[in-house]
Amino acid sequence: MKRIIDILISFIVLLLFLPFGLLIIVAMALVDPGPIFYRQERIGRHGKFFLLWKFRTMRVHQPSEGGQLTHGSRDPRITPFGYYLRMLKLDEIPQLLNVILGEMSLVGPRPEVEKYVCLYNDDQKRILELRPGCTDITVIRGHLHDAALLDQQQENQEQYYITTLMPKKLAHNLYYLEHQSFLLDLRIMVGTILLLLRIRKNRPME
Repeated sequence: MKRIIDILISFIVLLLFLPFGLLIIVAMALVDPGPIFYRQERIGRHGKFFLLWKFRTMRVHQPSEGGQLTHGSRDPRITPFGYYLRMLKLDEIPQLLNVILGEMSLVGPRPEVEKYVCLYNDDQKRILELRPGCTDITVIRGHLHDAALLDQQQENQEQYYITTLMPKKLAHNLYYLEHQSFLLDLRIMVGTILLLLRIRKNRPME
């Protein structure tokens, strides 16, 4: 049932988004010539690799410079147009293609790169039993606004992510693994929509 819902909602959203998506593509071509999409290898269900799709928000030839962690909203690699795409989460719309392909779900743990998955302990690795999601439980359990928290770190941002933010994300997603249900997924999707519409405010994850 979850897979059917994933496919139906993804198709509907992509169809509705198509006209606006074309405007984004034209705008990107005018203000920041280069590839429209950015694909990055992530770890999916059962530890399998897949390519995550996004609208490109970084300067050409620079997404890999400075490491695999984006250093908050002030990362100098992010283009001015890309900043607004990220702020509105529009850069993540192409991930619905990953959902249709069965590599992701609408709701599930956010997919990580191999570098960070290798740091998981045995218990944390259990989240790989799930398809990674476009949104996850952190939205309703205290939204983890990574960019804002990383911006507060003057040095060692990656270390802060590894030792503080990542364990919190994993703990909440392990809860999701053990309590997943249609109603919980619905709460998460509604919470995500309210957050994007600025009806629900960001707050640090507990």
